[in-house]
Amino acid sequence: MGTEETWRGVDRILDASLDDLALGVDARGRAAPQVADWRLPEDGRVILGSYGLPAPRDDDYLGVVGDLQESTEPHEGVDGRSWYVLGSYDRSRLAAVEWTGQVVAVPAGSQVHPDLAHLHPSGMSLTPVNSTLGAFVECAWRWHRLLPLLADEQERAGEAEVSALKAGQPVQDMVDPYAGYQELCRYVLSRFRKIDPELEADSGFWPDIIIDVW
Repeated sequence: MGTEETWRGVDRILDASLDDLALGVDARGRAAPQVADWRLPEDGRVILGSYGLPAPRDDDYLGVVGDLQESTEPHEGVDGRSWYVLGSYDRSRLAAVEWTGQVVAVPAGSQVHPDLAHLHPSGMSLTPVNSTLGAFVECAWRWHRLLPLLADEQERAGEAEVSALKAGQPVQDMVDPYAGYQELCRYVLSRFRKIDPELEADSGFWPDIIIDVW
């Protein structure tokens, strides 16, 4: 697959419906009965119950993994908020905040050691992921489909860099082989911001993941 074909594939995924994105893919949490009793906005509960979240990947890429808590009661949060666990990304738990439906990433080991409690009086900080549960489900499924395409493009850029170096091309004269890949990542992030206009501009959960696929 070449760069132009990758761009077309990315656009197809970004324009696709959730029905198409989740079709034929193993998901976790579809029609999970406990979700109906979670104290979250109804529209988010409906979307989560309809599509669930991606199951663990069968490749080496790191994606969002659905693993909904079975309890109908929320967990007590480290900062006074309570949340429902939706799944994970790497070592962080992903959770929907009670009442608001905001999705946050809870770092591993979020309980602060007593000796460090004075430095973190409200507990370890949470990373905002999406402003709504519905936006999170949509971003999670699009990312599940996009990840292999972006990873391939990143690998292609790396191969171009190695080829240029082997050919003896001076680094200062080299056209940045990652420029096209970075442009593609920025485009994906801009489309994610259309799904959720409250996404952080330059840093945060999705910006950090999208700009740095590996």
